[in-house]
Order: sequence, then C-alpha cells, then structure tokens
Amino acid sequence: MLSPALMILVAAYNLHHTNAAWLKQRDNDNIFFPGSIMGDANKFGTDDIPEECRDKTYCTIKPPSYPEEHFNKMFKGVKTLAQPTLVLESMLTNRQGDPDERDDCESEVKYEPLYNVRSKRDGEWRVVVQGPGEDYVQRVRLETCTNPDGPCFNVFPPTSDIKVFCKQKYNKWKVLVAKGDNETEKIEVDLPVCCSCQYKSAPIETRFGIPQAMTPAVKP
Repeated sequence: MLSPALMILVAAYNLHHTNAAWLKQRDNDNIFFPGSIMGDANKFGTDDIPEECRDKTYCTIKPPSYPEEHFNKMFKGVKTLAQPTLVLESMLTNRQGDPDERDDCESEVKYEPLYNVRSKRDGEWRVVVQGPGEDYVQRVRLETCTNPDGPCFNVFPPTSDIKVFCKQKYNKWKVLVAKGDNETEKIEVDLPVCCSCQYKSAPIETRFGIPQAMTPAVKP
C-alpha cells in the first residue's frame, strides 16, 4: 500500500502532466481529425457557394454539402476551443467607431456562423469548422453598408470642394478552417466591420467651375 506522502507525489505528477497537455492543446489552435473524413478538405463544401456570396470573402449560408456531422464527431469531448481572433494591425484604430455617433451611413449588423471564407476575393474558398452539436460555433460581428458609395452627412449643405460618401471598412480575423484530410489550420480573412463616412477633395476644375473640356490657353 502506498504511503500518504507517495500518493500525494503521484497525484501531483499526474496533475502536472495533465495541465501540460491541456496547455499544449490550448496553445495549439490546429486540430487533428481522428481519421480521413473528406476527399479534398480544401474543396469539400465549396463547390456550391451561393451566388450572393460570390463577390465576398465570406459566406454565412450553409451549403448542402457542408460536413457538419463530421465536425461534431471531431469535437466530441473537447472542452476548450478558440474562437475567431482579431488581428491587431500596426495602426491600432477603432474602425467600428462610437455607436452613438451618426454619419447617415446605413448598415446591417449580423451575428451569424461562418461556413466558407477566403483570404481574398479571387482566392480559393475554404471550409470553416463548425461543430454546433458540441457547442462550437465560429461567428463574428459583421456590419455591411446598405448603400456603399452613397452620400452621407446629409444634415450639412453640400459643397463643391469636398465629396462625402459611405465606404465599407474591414478588419482582419483569424478563422479555423479544414485542411487536408484530417487537419485544421487558421487563416486570415478580411471581414466587414463597419460602414464609415469618408470624404475626398473635388478636382480643381470642378471646385472653380472651369469646364473640363476647356482648351488650355496657348502661350504667345
């Protein structure tokens, strides 16, 4: 029979190794599937991207071929998983802005799961890992302009010197996606974060009322 001191030592040893394993899993965002669950993971669930997502870097519409049950099995028993993380850029700015401020740029805000993403608009679509059956859902706040390039600050009288317009702003996020036959990885994706009122100076010929087609003066 083990002495009390030896039992305490054994328990401490096991606790140390359990914590070390948990920390290793927590710090390593990539997850390995127990076996091959798809033929080509980079394309599985990306052949049927809806038309409304074609010009975006993300899609919140679940395709018919999305392997949700496979992801649920993968996450069975897993307690701690990382959510999408915001990538801090060199210039730390609050692009979302103050919700109490008004600039007449209408927008739509959604909190929906991501099913497909890509690093750029003409890039390859990737499958976002979602396991709702095991309480793992990747979602972020998405805010898109209702009328991009439309006028804003309409409470002020227009001037010929400056043109104001609504512009879509983006932030970079890291999202967990499927990789290969039995792995995952995190990739960076630009996602819409706010609709901001921007301005630019009008061309000098417009400011001073000079017709653009006017023939320049000829030097004597």
